[in-house]
Order: sequence, then structure tokens, then C-alpha cells
Amino acid sequence: MRTPDIYLRSIGVHLPPVVSIETAVAEGRYPAEEKEYFRLGGAAVAGDLPAPELALRAARHAFERSGGMSPRDLDLMLYVDVWHQGPEGWLPQYYLQQHLVGGDVLSAELRQGCCGMFNALQFAAGYLRPGGTALLVGADNHGSPRVDRWRMIEGYVVGDAGCALLLTTDTGFARLLSVNVVVLPEAESVNDGGVPLFPPEATVGSQLDFATRHRAFRGRLLARDGGAGVMLAIQSTLMELVDRTLKEAGITLDEVARVAFPHGRWDNVEERASWFGLTLADTTWEYGSGVGHFGVSDQFVALDHLMAGGALAPGDYVLLIGVGAGKTLACAVVRILDIPGQYASDDLG
Repeated sequence: MRTPDIYLRSIGVHLPPVVSIETAVAEGRYPAEEKEYFRLGGAAVAGDLPAPELALRAARHAFERSGGMSPRDLDLMLYVDVWHQGPEGWLPQYYLQQHLVGGDVLSAELRQGCCGMFNALQFAAGYLRPGGTALLVGADNHGSPRVDRWRMIEGYVVGDAGCALLLTTDTGFARLLSVNVVVLPEAESVNDGGVPLFPPEATVGSQLDFATRHRAFRGRLLARDGGAGVMLAIQSTLMELVDRTLKEAGITLDEVARVAFPHGRWDNVEERASWFGLTLADTTWEYGSGVGHFGVSDQFVALDHLMAGGALAPGDYVLLIGVGAGKTLACAVVRILDIPGQYASDDLG
């Protein structure tokens, strides 16, 4: 999907303190025998700070960086998440309407798995008209009795964060050139673990263990005729998606300065990078390994980190790649137009 006249006006991030992997090992939370192989540094842990408050702080940060935009000027707000946000029957986007943007803004919650922010970009790009503005907010706090952030996914640790993108149709520090999301329905059951669809699992209080579920899914695939083809389809579909997105952006992979994959295990990122002739050094893995997998906002927090660290310059292209349940695959290309002066002195919120 080409996205003419869609700009990133600012990014806001609220990142809680990082708990180091050494601390997690010392406390018996992370397997000591996995520390050396997976090379993870830690995870941002929000404690008892609710996810909607992470979102609110990130959104305020985005407006502080926007050069004078007002929350009252918004035409659209999309709240993106993967995990429970608060009381059942309560909707988190209205928390931001109460405390920031007011009640006249069209607002909706999107729960599209770890590619949710890419879906939000597509929705916003299709909705905004000339002069329009949108706020996309992603936030999760995974600190729940049902989740063990240190062991839930093999080779990953799960972090907490709030991230906000302000989009405009006129100007910004970066231009969104293209964004695409596709689904492989044949891999829909990757995260279901064979659990019955009713009653909903969240209502019965069972522990969430994606590591076991992913192993079971792979086992089921390999046990049936043609099952391995699903795994190959993930690779080929992602490669085709990246190729299409780059073509829509009018560039080649050789012109891309950095690539942001989901934060996760180095061997997984290295394998996916190798499909495109890239190495870990071309990606944002090193940063992501130190803060954890945030769910919906890895690539966008990493983009902000690249900006803050001086790793990008005007004219640079950044490729953002998403992989999530569904099986969902996503890709976007942004071009850096300017390095706002705040990045010389601003931190990550």
C-alpha cells in the first residue's frame, strides 16, 4: 500500500527501567544455562504502572516533541495492544480521551497481535484526508500472574513500553512511503495451544506459555503431509512482502540504512536477516536484546532509538518488518527527512 502524503510528525516513548538478565538469573527467573547462548540483556519492567498510563505518557511525549500540535486537533486515535489493559468490560482508548484528547476524536482499540502498529498505520493512512492528523498508541504491561516474561517464549524476554506515533498529511521528520500487512491463515493456530475456543482462556485463569505452544504447533505441522510447506510459506511470503513494499517505496534493499525486526532471539533475527542478504549488524537486534519484546511497538521504539543515537541522517531509508500471530507478516518503509534538534538532548521518555 503506497502512502502518499503521510508523515511521522513525532514519536513518543515511555520506557520503564530495565531489569538486567543477570538480576533475573540471580533471582531464579531466567534459566542460567540459556544466558550465554541467547545473549539477552534484560527487559523493561513497568511494575504496577498500568498499560494505559504507559500509553498516556508516551502520547504526551509525542505531543511535547511535535512542535506545537494539540491533542484537540486530532482526527483519529488508534490504541494498539496485545495484552489485557485493565478491568474487563473497560476500554483503554477512553482513558486517553479522558486525560488527553477529549471526546470528539474518533477512537478505537486494535488488537491485531504483534503487527498491530502496522495495521494502525494502514487504517490511518486510509482514513486521513489533507490536513488530517492521527495518534497511534501502542502499550502493554505484561506483568501478570498469567505470564512469566522471562520464559514465556523460548529465547525471548518480554518487556513493557508505551509508544506513540503522531501522523500528519503535511510535514514531519520522516515520510511513510509504503506499508503492507498480510496473513497466512494456514498458520492461524500457531498460538492457540490446542486450547478450546470456549470458554475464553482469560476467564479460566490458566498460565500462558507460548514456548510450549509453538513447539506443539511445529510438531503438528511436521506430523502431517505437506505441513513443512507452511513454514516455508512464511519465509517466501515475507520475502515477497518486503520486495513489494520496497518497490512501492521506489527503492531497493541496498538503499536501506537499517532494518528493524521484532525484538527476539539473535538466531531467529539472524536467520530472517540472512533471507535478504543482511547481517545482525544491519538490524536493531542489539538494542532490542537489551529491552525485551514489547508486543506491538518494537520496530517503532527502535526507530526512535536510532534517531536518538545519531544512527540516521536525512535521506536515510529505514525498513520495518513485523512478524506476529495469525500468522501475520508486516512491512513498512520510512524515509528520514530531518533530525529534530530535540534528539541531540532528549532521552527516550
